[in-house]
Amino acid sequence: MIKYLILDVDGTLTDGKIYMGPNGEAMKAFSIKDGYVSNFILKPVGIVPVIITAMNSSIVQHRCDELGITEVYQGKMDKLTALKEIVGEENIGACPYFGDDILDLKCMAAIQEAGGIVGCPCDAVKEIKAIADYVCVSKAGEGALREFAEWLIAPKVDDEEIARRVNEAVKYLTELELSEIDAGKKVIVNDKFFYSIQSYDTKPADECKLESHRKYIDIQVMANGEEMMDVVDISKLTVKEDYDDEKDVIFWRVPKRMASMTLRTGDYIVLFPENAHRGAASIKNTSHVLKIVGKVAID
Repeated sequence: MIKYLILDVDGTLTDGKIYMGPNGEAMKAFSIKDGYVSNFILKPVGIVPVIITAMNSSIVQHRCDELGITEVYQGKMDKLTALKEIVGEENIGACPYFGDDILDLKCMAAIQEAGGIVGCPCDAVKEIKAIADYVCVSKAGEGALREFAEWLIAPKVDDEEIARRVNEAVKYLTELELSEIDAGKKVIVNDKFFYSIQSYDTKPADECKLESHRKYIDIQVMANGEEMMDVVDISKLTVKEDYDDEKDVIFWRVPKRMASMTLRTGDYIVLFPENAHRGAASIKNTSHVLKIVGKVAID
């Protein structure tokens, strides 16, 4: 049971910029979307927002007063010690943490070790993104907290059920017999699984897009042909095109390093929401491909 949501401020609730005037700190920028979280997402389900920040700022206190956040702890360089003092060591696993930088790392690691959940904005430092259970599509100060909070309280499907859905879908898809006349078909198998048939010619990798999905697991089965598939964890990426909820797709900037594999007739690959992928790429020469793309819901 979640009791508290632990929050950093700079680079998490704000864009990380500090505007300095002649008398010191003058301004911070907060998101109106994030301002919705405390009173309309957390409090109705009994979750208490807790601010733990290394800096001292009257602006932060004023913003928290506006939002009715009463648990505000500033000037805490050792955030893990502060967390234990605030919630009690026995409650650490019931405290999801939303942070962005190295000072948050000890808290986040301790929470995960206790069975809790940690998240971060998409522009968090790489060390934080590498351990986060949820990496937002949104940037800090641009609705990332709202995104994480909504995901946090949403009903979750357990891993065993997800594995069952995926295994059943793989068996179903790999037993299909197709030909080119099936290209363009979309078949709804049940309310958690559908697939489509794609037919295309491969092209140079730099002409292909790197993408991932949030609502569905991809199962791509090569019915005929061959292509190169690149895969990389989204925690290592930056967003190129914002998430399209209707199409369930995010496009990412292509990094210098990705895992690459060849998919040939009869091969398949299962791609989870954290697996950004770039398919349809030629290996040496252009190849014609007939592919099944299955979609398995994760909710």
